[in-house]
Amino acid sequence: MKKIFRRKRTWIIIILVVLLIPVVFFYVMMGQMDMNEKQVADYFKDIKMKPEFKTYQVNGREVFYATIGADTLPMVLFIHGAPGSWTNYIKYFSDSTLLSKAHLVAVDRPGYGNSGVGKAVTSIDEQAQMIAPLLKLNKSGQGAVLLGHSFGGPIVLQISADYPSDVKGAVLLAPAIDPDNEKMFWVNKPADWKIVKALMPKPMLTAQVEKMSHADELRKVDTSWSRVSAHTVYMYGDKDRLVPPVNVEFAKKRLTNAKLEVIEFPNEDHFIPWTQQDTITKVILSDFFHSAFEFLLTTCCKLMIKCEAINIGSIHKCGDAA
Repeated sequence: MKKIFRRKRTWIIIILVVLLIPVVFFYVMMGQMDMNEKQVADYFKDIKMKPEFKTYQVNGREVFYATIGADTLPMVLFIHGAPGSWTNYIKYFSDSTLLSKAHLVAVDRPGYGNSGVGKAVTSIDEQAQMIAPLLKLNKSGQGAVLLGHSFGGPIVLQISADYPSDVKGAVLLAPAIDPDNEKMFWVNKPADWKIVKALMPKPMLTAQVEKMSHADELRKVDTSWSRVSAHTVYMYGDKDRLVPPVNVEFAKKRLTNAKLEVIEFPNEDHFIPWTQQDTITKVILSDFFHSAFEFLLTTCCKLMIKCEAINIGSIHKCGDAA
């Protein structure tokens, strides 16, 4: 009997491991792996300007963020996807050109990193309210620029809708905003089993919980995005298999009072924050610190990307000419 029990237990463990491997692989593919404190310290070891790390309390939770640069410069607030952490944007924190023009802040969203990892906050509205206190760090006298990737995108829109006087720009990178096109994958079903959840790494557990409720949570808030008045730039890769490119059409329907630009990267997938960092930085500097339409007319065609400007008087497209 003991041998039979051991065999059963062994097979159960094998089955769970087999189920867990694709779940972990899927969520690794969804976002970059976090960096630990030593890796962060090593990254900035030979860089003169280093970030500061701080926390604040809100809704009975502690929220962690990193900040770098003078707070009298215009603020850019980075909000990561699922899974993720502030370190997803660490290379932006070492961009000397960006740092000469902006004060950078990156947050660990509730449920990730040092903001209560594993304790998900599924409500987009609640996450927006928990992250919004960071707007008080902006001492520039100008509205902040918010940048969000994937699941961070709807949070950017919600903050922009709720705090219009504090936000002058929104950058959406492959944002998961359309509830009717919230793509589910086969791996999400076994990942939702209690026994699999119990074995999942905490950041991936938060991502799974968010994923399963995301469409419903989007439907609770998406109609409020008509209040977004900030200049908004939507960027995506036309080969994105995680967040379908059709999400851009939903943005056009909902952001009726925003100055909206759309930039499509040909042959790019979901990971444009890292593969297109130079272009994203140029967009931030050009669109929000200079002329938006000038960027479209002079830069898009040079980069061989398709751009569309909506609600700023006209539409301009640069085709993917080779």
